[in-house]
Amino acid sequence: MPREVAVAQLVEPRVVVPVVAGSNPVRHPRTRFKFPRRRADTRQMTLPAAEALQRETTIAGVLKTTCVQLTTVLEAEACNLSRVIGQLLVDLVEYSRDGRRIQLGRAYLLPDYPVTQEVIDSGEPRTVWLFDPGVDPGEAALLREMDFDALLMLPLQLDGRCWGLLEVYRMGTRVFSPEDVALGVEIAAHAGEAIENLQRRAAAA
Repeated sequence: MPREVAVAQLVEPRVVVPVVAGSNPVRHPRTRFKFPRRRADTRQMTLPAAEALQRETTIAGVLKTTCVQLTTVLEAEACNLSRVIGQLLVDLVEYSRDGRRIQLGRAYLLPDYPVTQEVIDSGEPRTVWLFDPGVDPGEAALLREMDFDALLMLPLQLDGRCWGLLEVYRMGTRVFSPEDVALGVEIAAHAGEAIENLQRRAAAA
């Protein structure tokens, strides 16, 4: 059973989130991707998502739209965004096609999750697939618990650091291909740009 460890005060948006540590660390494999598309091609394919993000006038709106766009463009079932706050990873925003709740409503101590910490530190995407013969048992158990079969993790970078973690979920036998990962990385980059623009406008006001 998870144990309560603290209460985190978020700045953007302003909410108080109970912080608990999970009992089963999620270990994401170190998957290296060679993106087959040129960046120009990928940017063209994600242009509608970029335009939708730039139309948002609040950071909360950008975060929600990012989850919606990732789910839609990658033909996934759901997306969750967690905020990195010091040594904590806090569930913040979610979206699912069928309206299900996917957030666990928790925050996790990153030192208890060394590979998740590695994703955040490296800024590199990772994938997990339930039907992979070599899938980690802990990851498989988590995906089964959430009723999903595939996971793509994308860091959300702001000013050269990982501000948050995006997790995109699929059901069925479709893995996240290198093409999917390239699109996801590009949408996450657009989201970071949109947030940075809003922060600059707020600072100049």
